[in-house]
Amino acid sequence: MPSNLPSATATSDFLAEVDSTGDIARAAREVGELIGDDIASVGAAFFASYMRETGLQDQLDSAVIARIEREADTYVREKLLHFAEARWTRSASDCVRHARKHDVPVRAVLNAVAAANERVTDIIWERCHDDGPRCRRLLRIMLQIAMIDSGFMSNVLATDQADAQRAERQRYGTLFEQRIVGEIDGASKLGESLREQAKDASAATRGMLGKASEVAAAAEQSALAMREAARTSAGLIRAIEDARTEVESAAEVAQRASAQSSDAVSMSSTLSDHAKSIESILGLIRDIAGQTNLLALNATIEAARAGDAGRGFAVVAQEVKSLANQTARATDEIAGKIADIQASTRLSVQTNERIRDTVGEVKASAERIRHAMDAQAQTVTMITAAVDETALAADSMSTTISAIRQDTEVVASEIDQLERGFVSVEGKLASLRHASSDFGRQVA
Repeated sequence: MPSNLPSATATSDFLAEVDSTGDIARAAREVGELIGDDIASVGAAFFASYMRETGLQDQLDSAVIARIEREADTYVREKLLHFAEARWTRSASDCVRHARKHDVPVRAVLNAVAAANERVTDIIWERCHDDGPRCRRLLRIMLQIAMIDSGFMSNVLATDQADAQRAERQRYGTLFEQRIVGEIDGASKLGESLREQAKDASAATRGMLGKASEVAAAAEQSALAMREAARTSAGLIRAIEDARTEVESAAEVAQRASAQSSDAVSMSSTLSDHAKSIESILGLIRDIAGQTNLLALNATIEAARAGDAGRGFAVVAQEVKSLANQTARATDEIAGKIADIQASTRLSVQTNERIRDTVGEVKASAERIRHAMDAQAQTVTMITAAVDETALAADSMSTTISAIRQDTEVVASEIDQLERGFVSVEGKLASLRHASSDFGRQVA
């Protein structure tokens, strides 16, 4: 239990008031001596009731519970055997404050006191019921002690609550004064700062009036420039359309050139095939010339065998042989020419193929250029629309700035009034600071 005890002077005054003759203290001691060793059962009754009423048995550790039990025994012994002294009141105060600490209603403490007193009255009745006057006197004393005990505990509870409320009021009063004064000081400083800012804002606003006129003129010039840019953009769109038309024409020309190149490649391939056929025919002619030459040789041999009769035939054979040799030479020359034609044809085919590929690239490039020009035309169209909108916005901005200039004049006038208002607010804040200090002292 806590040890925050009431002052000895206050307790002594309380006991002197309730037992000015000392009769209650003497009677209480008589009861304690009558009970004797059974006084431990009285403390046990108090402890058992307190544990049962509060439900603290399962919340506190065993060491704390044992200390409460010892304190209950001390409370009972001191109250009966040493009533005039202050020790039992300290135990009673501790019990009340222990209950408040654990949010236990004071009713639980009073019920524990009643349980202890009930045990005392039972013992008194058992031991002196045959002595009626003494029994009644001691029971009456226990009733008085119970009333005194309850009154003391209620007084402790009321005093603690009053002290707590007073401390809470003092805390709130101090907190109120600190916060209000702090807020007032902050508001005062802020008001002073705002007053200076208002003064600066007033000067800046008046400076802004001149700037607004300049901005309005600039907005008008911007609108004119935007309209000129719109006309330029329209001309650019027409130029892009013309260029796109030329590119489409170039693409068509490239398409025809590609087709003609393909035809040239096909014709060159056909010419190469014909040259190969001629080469085959020349081979046949060369074979025939060889055979003719062989026949002329055989005829010459036969003419030699025939002697004078074969001379004419030998001349003819010689001519045939000469003709065969000429044919062979002519055939070789033709073969050479055919080879040259084939080489030229191959070069022509390769060149035409390269031309066809180049024309294809030109066609693809023209197509890409056409798409790019389409995109440029769309972009310029959007730019033109944006420029038109910007020109309209510039006109609107010029009108708006004129209105802003008028509003700025009104704002400048209101800022001057605001500056004068801050001066008045500073005076009222000073009065509020003094009033809050007085209120804090009155609450405490």
